[in-house]
Amino acid sequence: MSTLVMKFGGSLTADARSIQRVAQIILAEKLAWSQMVVVISAMAGATDGLARAAEMAATHDGVGYRRQIAAIRAQHVGVIEALFRTLPAREMLHKRIDHWLFDALTACDSIAARHETLPRDRDAVMIVGERMMADILLALVQAEGLRSALIDSASWMITDNHHQNANPLLEVVEERIERVMRPALTAGIAVLTEGFIGATRGGAMTTLGRGGSDYTATILASILHADEVWMWTRVDGIMSADPQLVPNARVIDMLSYDEIRELSYFGVRVLHPRAVDPLLPDAIPMRIRNPAGVDHVGTVIHAQSAPGGLKAVSAIDGLFLSTSQAGIDLPEVLAQVNHLVGQAATGPVITVQSQGRSTLVFVVPTSEGPGAAAVAAQKLSAALPLWEVRTVKVIAAMGATVQNNNLPGIKALASAQGAGNRRVLAVAPEDVQAAVRYLHQLF
Repeated sequence: MSTLVMKFGGSLTADARSIQRVAQIILAEKLAWSQMVVVISAMAGATDGLARAAEMAATHDGVGYRRQIAAIRAQHVGVIEALFRTLPAREMLHKRIDHWLFDALTACDSIAARHETLPRDRDAVMIVGERMMADILLALVQAEGLRSALIDSASWMITDNHHQNANPLLEVVEERIERVMRPALTAGIAVLTEGFIGATRGGAMTTLGRGGSDYTATILASILHADEVWMWTRVDGIMSADPQLVPNARVIDMLSYDEIRELSYFGVRVLHPRAVDPLLPDAIPMRIRNPAGVDHVGTVIHAQSAPGGLKAVSAIDGLFLSTSQAGIDLPEVLAQVNHLVGQAATGPVITVQSQGRSTLVFVVPTSEGPGAAAVAAQKLSAALPLWEVRTVKVIAAMGATVQNNNLPGIKALASAQGAGNRRVLAVAPEDVQAAVRYLHQLF
């Protein structure tokens, strides 16, 4: 039997019209596939809003977090009113979202009582967004006659107790999927499930971190031996560059697993860094697609790389460290950086040691937030007085060999040729647009 796993990002559930479009795609694709699992994200902005409510509770801002939760409720009620015409359907969904929001409010009350937010408290609050959207979408497709069921991801996504960034216990997850999900799929029932929610063996709620829904979808695809997994998002596929930097960027038709992992690492905000891993054993293809352009096949990602020159040029925040101090103990310096800023600096992606100067360039993952590079630079500057520390942009040209650093009017602070015909350069933040545009048009 043919099996498809689909994941819909939160940007696709921002309003009633978008949610209706998601439901239409689910209904249409179930006609073409024997078995189908749909991974659901929270409404756009809901998870961030719930996280803010938890932060307000930690500062004992009782009015603030209650207003925040009330605003989230109003947003969901508005969607329900627009999507459902009958009073019983509306009342049922109102009760469901009030149930989940009461859980969030109770968790915020507990946070306020302690004046601090523990990771497990944030998980308890942040899971509510996906649970509300799962209820709404299930009711919508069932109203259209689809045989479907919602299977709570906490019943099968069993994780360790690393709250906010939990790791699935894959052997247990596989056993649970076979037990709680496989029978419904075999019966031809479309299964809906939440994206980044999990639970420990003891039943404590966890989350897989930002972007964790991607990882959930590919884990499902792997265990179910799916034919394909589709990631629906607001772009037609993986772009050859950020359209905000390069207006004529194009959709890349085909990428390999290795190439998409590289692009994700270097700032292409499409997939969770670990999302590709479960697909490797069975070489399950992944597609990146856009609900607004269903006639476009999107980008297909599989084991083999397509021939050709430049695939993509990406840019991400980074940290540049350089010193003229002699006798540098590189492992010791790397240990210091890790101790001081942790995951805010990964790499180094460039290491240059020559007579009289040593240079290191690190990547700051997008998951760390927009201000993380500046914060990390301040910490490193204070702790490493013999090093010059500055924020940079790290550019990766995938599938292109840049023979030298002579970009017109741009000084590359450091560069390196990497595996897979990849060039990495560090430039000043003000030079990033010119550098990316030049590399993009050059190849």
